[in-house]
Amino acid sequence: MADRREVRIQIGKRSYLVQTELDDETLKRVVDIVKEAGEAVGGNVDQDNLLMFTCLQLAYNLEKTSELLRFFDSKLNDINF
Repeated sequence: MADRREVRIQIGKRSYLVQTELDDETLKRVVDIVKEAGEAVGGNVDQDNLLMFTCLQLAYNLEKTSELLRFFDSKLNDINF
């Protein structure tokens, strides 16, 4: 298990101190995903709404990805080896 460390991440106009065991590369990818989802919301909302809409955007992306995975899984199950 990796050592837990504190890092600061920026979401919208605020900085948050979080504890993580993620390595630098993984943490950067995760923060980039959150940043991209927040940018899709737009910059003209207050911080609370930005966080809520970012969560909704991420949940929507997760649902779309899950749907694609279910589709490909069903296709793989249809293939007879």
